[in-house]
Amino acid sequence: MSNIKQIKQVSIKDNKLKATVEVYDERTADSYQTSYQNECPIHEEFTLAMANLNFHVEKICGTCFPGLRAEGFYRQPSGDSELLTIYAVNRADDNTCPVNLAARLHLGRDEYAWIDRLLEDLSLCEREALLYITQGKRLGMERFVEIGNTSDEPLNTAA
Repeated sequence: MSNIKQIKQVSIKDNKLKATVEVYDERTADSYQTSYQNECPIHEEFTLAMANLNFHVEKICGTCFPGLRAEGFYRQPSGDSELLTIYAVNRADDNTCPVNLAARLHLGRDEYAWIDRLLEDLSLCEREALLYITQGKRLGMERFVEIGNTSDEPLNTAA
């Protein structure tokens, strides 16, 4: 049986999730990294969770860019701490990206006034990503509503 130990990377591009996770295999008592990619668009909940990271990008970089959007983060060991890199962009359109930022913070070493909020926001992003990875969360398009009117006449709506 395999268990996800840690999410190493989360990336949202073209409204789709790509993640790298560290998995522990109980049968072999070994860990390995694997990638996950979702071909369906992500839910609004995940978009909002990632938007919480915009605050931290601005605080870590010490600057404010209108329209800045966090598109992912990466965690990696760094000595006695963990290096967190949050990637953010300000896209003019699909082909133009005038602002591209990588905000870095050593968790466990650097002083950061909003560390509790950052850890909560990262946890929310990781929980949302896990719903896609472990439970196959998808944009809810499987259900349709059928209206009983089969004639060509318009439906009467309540005023």
